Amino acid sequence: MANKKIILTIIDGLGLKEEKQGNAYALASHPTFDYLFKNFPNSVLQASGEYVGLPKGQIGNSEVGHLNIGAGRIVYTGLSLINKAIEDGLFEKNNVLLKVMNDVKKNNTTLHLMGLLSPGGVHSHENHLFALLDMSHNLGLKKVSVHIFGDGRDVKLKSILPSLQKLEDKLKLYNYTLSSVSGRFYAMDRDKIFERNEKAYLTLIGKSNNVIDNIETYIKKQYEQGIYDEFIMPAQLKNGLFAKDNDSIIFFNFRPDRARQLSHMFIGSKLYDYVPSIKVKIANFVSLMKYEGINSLIAFEEMKIKNPIGEVIQNANLKQLRIAETQKYAHVTFFMDGGKDIIYQNEERILVESIKANSFADFPQMSAKEITDVLLKKIKQCDFVIMNYANPDMVGHTGNLNATIKAIEFLDSQFKRILDYITKNSQNVTWFITADHGNAEITEDKDGNPATKHTTSPVMFICSDKNVNLKNGSLCDVAPTILDYMKIEKPKEMIGKSLLNKK
Repeated sequence: MANKKIILTIIDGLGLKEEKQGNAYALASHPTFDYLFKNFPNSVLQASGEYVGLPKGQIGNSEVGHLNIGAGRIVYTGLSLINKAIEDGLFEKNNVLLKVMNDVKKNNTTLHLMGLLSPGGVHSHENHLFALLDMSHNLGLKKVSVHIFGDGRDVKLKSILPSLQKLEDKLKLYNYTLSSVSGRFYAMDRDKIFERNEKAYLTLIGKSNNVIDNIETYIKKQYEQGIYDEFIMPAQLKNGLFAKDNDSIIFFNFRPDRARQLSHMFIGSKLYDYVPSIKVKIANFVSLMKYEGINSLIAFEEMKIKNPIGEVIQNANLKQLRIAETQKYAHVTFFMDGGKDIIYQNEERILVESIKANSFADFPQMSAKEITDVLLKKIKQCDFVIMNYANPDMVGHTGNLNATIKAIEFLDSQFKRILDYITKNSQNVTWFITADHGNAEITEDKDGNPATKHTTSPVMFICSDKNVNLKNGSLCDVAPTILDYMKIEKPKEMIGKSLLNKK
């Protein structure tokens, strides 16, 4: 076993669920998956809630999933860390938040709170915004402006209005200002399409041509046009307070990947060359958690991950390869490596460009073929491969059942290509397959409405070696299982367990 090449394939956003309604996987034709489940050892992994370091019942996501897979232990991330700080009364004692808020108060400037207004808990949580407002009030801040981004992706398509009502009640209580709204499609683009970010950015600095009188009325009009939360056209309120020189900003998203580009618009970075059309000199720019590559003030430090699987593979003097398309490249690299931007000495990374599209429902195949091409071309040159297929998640997020079915069927065709290779080279290669969280198995709710968010469904774990049995477990058990299979001693930091039952 120790001399065999290992392929770890992570299917993004495909959970296990028996019910067929709205279940793109159950409704799709997938002969290769059927063969894998029938002929190879397989088990079930938990991928949500406390099993991956999230609050009980909280849906999993790609960041958390890859962190847990790579770390080989339960990783407590932004949502749990900040929730605990609020519960323990430590949130309002945070030194970074205190410094910035006191600076705003002393200089009589404006504090801007911007981020995703959502109870989804994937990129942000609205309770963190409310905690910031409470803290601002308790410290006596007079000028606080809020800029919200619509979700509609990790929650229902049209779900912002109840959250908006709660926010407006608190703003009225404290006499604070709601200044702008934007769909996350614009504010949180991560595909380097800065023209989208620019539209949101202009509303934040009060330079947008789209000026409105009332956000609730505006959102309802957007709904009438078939434009839902994710795609709300950026707009600024007529009487809003907008970011200007010497103001301070707190970006209350805790997840970094969709926060970097907009952050760059304000404070620059070495990550991108893009320069916004109008520059504003912000005195303090705070991110609740670290946004890798962005030189912000960081309110809460993430859990330090020592000896993730990539580091263990490196220490064993093995060659490793990471493959993903643009949408999930950070997940097989940065997140898989424990939130560290590091390239190991014997590591190769191949980024396959994602198709640039407003909706992946129009291109359900995405770049799966090209990813498979890379794998089959490179497998002989490396010992350990981590790869990601984005189709079920990215197409599942559209809520388009037919497109998601097509995505899974196309993915199945690519798995057939890998299976054919594995079959011919079974003495030399072992294939492990799992997923990071659920999504595509629930693309409709019980009323037949589109469901676009992640799920709490468990996920598959398959091994192509018929000489083993697999026990059930959690995502944190994947790395220990693979290391056990490779006869590499797992580091003491990996408290996940091997799910291997050797025959």
